[in-house]
Amino acid sequence: MRLRTVAKLGVVLSVVLFCIAVGFYGFTRLSMTDRGREFNLFSLVPSNSIGVLESDNINYFLNDFSQLNYSNELGDFQFPGLFNFILGGLNEYATQKAHGLSSRMSRLLVSFHAPGSPRDQVVYFRMGAGDEKLLADMLQERAPGEFQPKKEKYRGKNIYIYPLNNNEFLAVYSGSGFFVASYQKRLIEEVIDAKEDETALSDDEVFSKVFEKKKSHNFLTLYGRTTSMPFLQNNNRCWSEFDFHMNSDVVYLTGDTFMPDTCSCTSEFVAKMQSVPDVKEDSIVISGNKDSMNGYMDEAIEENDGSGRTLFDECVANLSRDASFMLVADMHKVSENPERFRPYLPPFILENATLFHSFILSTQLSISEDRLSHIMVLTYKD
Repeated sequence: MRLRTVAKLGVVLSVVLFCIAVGFYGFTRLSMTDRGREFNLFSLVPSNSIGVLESDNINYFLNDFSQLNYSNELGDFQFPGLFNFILGGLNEYATQKAHGLSSRMSRLLVSFHAPGSPRDQVVYFRMGAGDEKLLADMLQERAPGEFQPKKEKYRGKNIYIYPLNNNEFLAVYSGSGFFVASYQKRLIEEVIDAKEDETALSDDEVFSKVFEKKKSHNFLTLYGRTTSMPFLQNNNRCWSEFDFHMNSDVVYLTGDTFMPDTCSCTSEFVAKMQSVPDVKEDSIVISGNKDSMNGYMDEAIEENDGSGRTLFDECVANLSRDASFMLVADMHKVSENPERFRPYLPPFILENATLFHSFILSTQLSISEDRLSHIMVLTYKD
């Protein structure tokens, strides 16, 4: 499964994500005195997941995104459903129903599963003492008529099935400190299996390496069962992280690709990058050759010193000379011919290329001590 599938999980997710809004209401009452005992949500995520979206503070992104210069242009960004929803309807909903979101919110996860339709995801969040009844009451309020949730047993655990007004059903499972919801009961059963059998993603040999890294506060990260760029793909056991950072004019995506200890992939990655054809065209530069990359950067620096200075030249000139691969492209050019760039861009960017037409994308890959790192910078043109 590729990130391409993850990127399509957009529009239909809003009802499931209503459950997140319910959870956020519960978080306004969450006691912070026991943060040291927070439940590890990854211990619930089935190990066959194809992707996970994680944040420790959704409220931070809700408050900041609307103030960015490009917020209106990216309002329809279809990044696996949750991103679009939380930056739009969720804040309005929570303000109406819960007097705004708590400024002290706990971690949120969304996991994505094969075959990758908009129904194949699970939402996880933490709960404080006493919140389970509150959540059940609010779900009951959203159910049509006087319907009572149907209770089913699986491995001794209760799964509650709630009807929704759009003829869908929501399966809910909760325990001490957590709450899980999905359109599909079978996915909730997989969550219970992962917890009971201790076969969750947190126990995965490759994915567990992610936790060796220390994350800062207020993060939003997408993990995908893939390499950072499609042309590097060599097996389905790699995991890549994309940490999102935003300021008024730039979106940064940074992270590493994690591989099995038994995989000697570094030399293969180097060879693939060196085999990339050099491209130097109007508003497009692609290369995996060190000499060529240095030449393109020198040329851009010279342009910056003269009257021909452009934002594109600045983006090229600011790249690191230690990287093993570079791509700089005006996203308007990418949107005109997306197939040409399919080997080089994560699908969640490529499939939203039209929305990103007002940005210049600068991408670099670096290999150091068997570590494959990436940085992708979207610079706003207007």
